[in-house]
Amino acid sequence: MVIAIDGLYLLMAKTGLGRYVESLLREFLMAAPDNKYYLYDGPLDNAIYRLQQIGSDRSDPATLAGFTDLSRFAIPTLTAKRILAALGDYLTGRSQRALNEVDVFWGPGFKGVYRASFKSVITVADMAHEYYPQSIPRALAGFLRHRLPRELKRADLIIAISQNTKADIIRFHNIDASKIQVIYPGVGAEFSPVTDAMTLDLVSRRYGLPQHYILYVGAVQPRKNVESIIMASASLPQTHKLVIAGGVQWKSSTIGALIARLGVQDRVVFTGYVQDCDLPALYSMATAFVMPSLYEGFGLPILEAMACATPVVTSNTSSLPEAAGPAAILINPKSVQELSHAINDIIHNKDLQHELKQRSLAQAALFSWPNSARQMLKAFAAV
Repeated sequence: MVIAIDGLYLLMAKTGLGRYVESLLREFLMAAPDNKYYLYDGPLDNAIYRLQQIGSDRSDPATLAGFTDLSRFAIPTLTAKRILAALGDYLTGRSQRALNEVDVFWGPGFKGVYRASFKSVITVADMAHEYYPQSIPRALAGFLRHRLPRELKRADLIIAISQNTKADIIRFHNIDASKIQVIYPGVGAEFSPVTDAMTLDLVSRRYGLPQHYILYVGAVQPRKNVESIIMASASLPQTHKLVIAGGVQWKSSTIGALIARLGVQDRVVFTGYVQDCDLPALYSMATAFVMPSLYEGFGLPILEAMACATPVVTSNTSSLPEAAGPAAILINPKSVQELSHAINDIIHNKDLQHELKQRSLAQAALFSWPNSARQMLKAFAAV
């Protein structure tokens, strides 16, 4: 089988979608090395395109020479380099010849490429732009509303990353359920409880972590409901602080004012971006992980925390109960009181902590990238 994969998302390796693509591609190469895999890049909305073959002897997608060398540059500066690279391949005919070989094209970011000679599969992560259009940039929301319906209709198969996302696709776009397959993301094997004292101390020093803390990992933007976490932090015992690991994104300018109004400046720690290699230790040292999002397509950080045996508090809405299973405390994300009570229950109840840790490890074990990749490859073969 010859599979072409939209490689643009490998240039975004520090995002959730970038990790999703990189993790699956690495597993594709291991699970089915006899397949032929091309990374596809179509700048100027596929007016020209480029394909770069990869093989099992180059099993780390993050270091693919001739394609992801572009990742040395910030996304806004990529356009000229991408266009020149694609134009060269396009004009020589290399791109067309490679595309003629393809059996299946996979667009991880909902955009496909369509030819009569092959099938096109797209992944849809969520319908956040339908529920919370104000929580994403206006231009992106408009683009999704204009482009996504057309993509959903043209694709031969749609991969939804949760049952909730599948239901939302059907609800908002009236797509036949038989055209949508749910394949959950996985949790990397690197996420496991960290007990090495030297590693824990190093990560603690690197990010200025307090001795005891409640953790949030993710973007700081309205849909993530970080304001409720900060309000709940005001009721934490003096022994604990709140650690927020992630970048501040759009429409989050009120966060600083809220912290000042509550007088919790010395109780909230912003780490900024955390290196991937440090995340397991960050999770492992937390008393609890909180993710009271208003809406998520899946909620992978929940499972990363669980794989590190960290008790989790999350929302009872959207896809989050699917990820959490019976292993988390579920709360109404619009109730700061419920969130506060759940966090304090974990802090003060050692038996509850122990029970949640055991459940968390069992729940996280249900999700793996090798399993996700096998399901994806099976779906590609059947489409």
